[in-house]
Amino acid sequence: MQLSEIKSAINQHSQHPTIISYADSNHYLLGIEDEQGNFKSARDKAGKLMSLNSITQAEALLKQHGIHYAIIEIQTAYDEMIGNSSTKHCRYRVEF
Repeated sequence: MQLSEIKSAINQHSQHPTIISYADSNHYLLGIEDEQGNFKSARDKAGKLMSLNSITQAEALLKQHGIHYAIIEIQTAYDEMIGNSSTKHCRYRVEF
């Protein structure tokens, strides 16, 4: 899904722009997530998966396309080590 398609998907469906961060990594995934938790990643015009260097960079890309919020999800291997399920990742909404 290209960035231009994300805004359309948000407006037409109950989908939210989402930025996924993995603890201790400098790569961030940008995409949309539906109410069932299915994530579709953003891709560039060549179809390559977008890997961003910061949450700020992801926010700036969304803002350039007229989107002013995102759900930030932070995943960590420590959750697996202590037995937390994937539904318990740290998540918060940010407005920009």
